[in-house]
Amino acid sequence: MLPRQYTERIAFVFEECEPMDRSTVDLIVRNCLNHDVYKTLEINDQPIACATIAQVHRVAMKGSDVPYVIKIQRVDSLRLMELDMSNMLLVSKVLDRFGLELPFDHISVLLEYQKQVRYNIINRSLLHLQTDPT
Repeated sequence: MLPRQYTERIAFVFEECEPMDRSTVDLIVRNCLNHDVYKTLEINDQPIACATIAQVHRVAMKGSDVPYVIKIQRVDSLRLMELDMSNMLLVSKVLDRFGLELPFDHISVLLEYQKQVRYNIINRSLLHLQTDPT
């Protein structure tokens, strides 16, 4: 949605976050699935990716050789994303104030992106299980 040069510069905002601790992961998984999933699933302790919105863990389903991954949305992801977006908007306004022009209307793009991110976080499940694409 954003131009490539822009997303490359702001990638640090979204990536390499501290992982949620295991007890938080377990709490989210149990609350979302409403049963003892650990009778069926074995979730790897170490996430393979952590970001502002969610983190991903490898999962083994008991009795199956098919590898899975589970994406677990952070419970505070909306607050974190709103903070990140506010910071990016502040930088954009400072750029405008000093007359540093980008080849697109970055403030309008960020405002629209902010609306879309908020909508997607609120309207998506905290948990997503799929086969491991690797």
